[in-house]
Formats: sequence, structure tokens, C-alpha cells
Amino acid sequence: MAAMSEEGHAAPTPAAKPGAAPAVDVVEELAKQIFVQLSGHVYSRADGAKPDPKAVVAMSFKLAEAFIAGNFEFNTAARERREAKAKASVDVSKIEIDFGSISSAKK
Repeated sequence: MAAMSEEGHAAPTPAAKPGAAPAVDVVEELAKQIFVQLSGHVYSRADGAKPDPKAVVAMSFKLAEAFIAGNFEFNTAARERREAKAKASVDVSKIEIDFGSISSAKK
């Protein structure tokens, strides 16, 4: 099983090129792990009842989304890390620069 981050999400795998790392969808990564585990259990059963693979994919995504939502609802440490990260980030769209006062200060 892949390593998990502090927030209970699948840790992103290192990219081949450090500057061109694609964005990682944590729900997709977790759903992929769930799908692999579920498939191993479901399709290895001896009886003939095997669900459609698309149904297993749908269930995997629903379980991943439920886990992530529940993680922040029930895991105090994950919730505190998320809040600290939100406070530490800067919303660039709210930054106002008064270029007029900068140019008049140089005179």
C-alpha cells in the first residue's frame, strides 16, 4: 500500500522531472488504492457473483470522498493542520499595491 500523508491522503509519488510535477488529485489516488484492494477481494472469490468493474470504480470514489470528508470531521489533528495551512497561505487576489505612493516616495 502507498504511503499516506499526515492528513490521511495518499502521498504523491515523486515526479520524474522536478519542475513539471502534475497536480495530484488526492481523491483519485485514494480511490485508485481502494479499487485495487476491493478488486482483489471481490474478483478473487470462488463464487460466481462478480460485480461490474464500473460499479467497483464508482464505489471506490464514493468511499474515497467519504473518507476524506470524515477525516476532517472526526480527525482533530487533520482539521488543525488544514486550518493552519489555510491561515499560512496568502491570497494574492486580496493584495493591493498602491503604485502611486511608491512612485511619489522616490521623488
